[in-house]
Amino acid sequence: MRRFIKWLVTRAARDTSSGQFIAEIDGLRFVAILSVVLFHLSWYLTSKTGRVDEFDPLAELLSRGYVGVQLFFVISGFVIALPFARGHLFQGRVPRIREFFFRRLTRLEPPYIVNLLFRFVMLCLLSLDSAGNLFPHLLASVGYLHNMVYGQESTVNFVAWSLEIEFQFYLLAPFICSVFLVRSRPARRALLVALVVFFTALTYYNASPRYNLSLFCALKYFLTGFLLVDVYLVDWRQKPARSSLRWDLVSLLAWAAICALTFQGKAGELFLTIPIFLAYLAAFKGPLSNGFFCRPMIYSIGGMCYTIYLYHYSLISALGRVVVKVGALNQAPLWLFITVASLVILPVTLLFCTLLFILVEKPCMKKGWYLRSSGRLKPGTDITA
Repeated sequence: MRRFIKWLVTRAARDTSSGQFIAEIDGLRFVAILSVVLFHLSWYLTSKTGRVDEFDPLAELLSRGYVGVQLFFVISGFVIALPFARGHLFQGRVPRIREFFFRRLTRLEPPYIVNLLFRFVMLCLLSLDSAGNLFPHLLASVGYLHNMVYGQESTVNFVAWSLEIEFQFYLLAPFICSVFLVRSRPARRALLVALVVFFTALTYYNASPRYNLSLFCALKYFLTGFLLVDVYLVDWRQKPARSSLRWDLVSLLAWAAICALTFQGKAGELFLTIPIFLAYLAAFKGPLSNGFFCRPMIYSIGGMCYTIYLYHYSLISALGRVVVKVGALNQAPLWLFITVASLVILPVTLLFCTLLFILVEKPCMKKGWYLRSSGRLKPGTDITA
């Protein structure tokens, strides 16, 4: 295990285009992706064995793991807003819009297309659908238009629904980041809070399927990430220091509140951004919380979240087909069934996703990778600026 951890940390270390690595952010990504994976794993096991309606505390808890997507949206808001906010607030260099869009395209699109093609081929080979039926959905998914065109999740890879919302956010992010042009800190934060409240209320009173699959439904979470950026840059000067154990208590209560609110349905969503914001603050300030999120094993797995997100359900489905056929497990209490199945499925899923990350995603993290691949980059050329 120690050798695997060392190998994981060294080979699967994430490259960042800015060169600035924030361990806490990748640590928070770990919590988000683990929530989503466990949610889909529990759902697969219970649905395939006909135990969906069987009450079990562990299954109930894991069934709220969908909140991991909202956790990702807040992180994306932070990561995307950070360079724009830094430039606007401190009269530094603001990313050029053309460079920003091109970087998103070269960084995220190749692994995404590879995954969609993989899913398309596998669905056809397994005779789960015909190529003729799937091809229009493939085209819509490649263009991040499936949510908008069909009003439902992609039939090629259903988890891509959130990536389409992320794409919509990327398109508007440079313009939304203009909020950091407001010089007054109280006025700027009041504006961000007002926008979070407005889009929270708008979502509460709108149940349209297309709206729920659009940026407007998720914008409150991205804007919560903007608030976190404001604190990170202005109050902490990009160097948040660990504070007292009180922040660890805040962390514990905030994560408990996040779980509790997910059980309240739509009413709980009205307040969900509050504990998420506090939990993320505590990830930087709490001595114990920060120590957890900054552990190499934790942030290394979190750094692979994009690949894990794209492939985890395919692997869960493939491995779960074998696990659910074990009769002894099916007769066990549901919590024990899920636990044992997780101990089998999760390590294998992590191993395969690590290999896919190293082979497919990580090369695309290097700025100008397409120039190196084509041989058009001259030796010694600096492309990090």
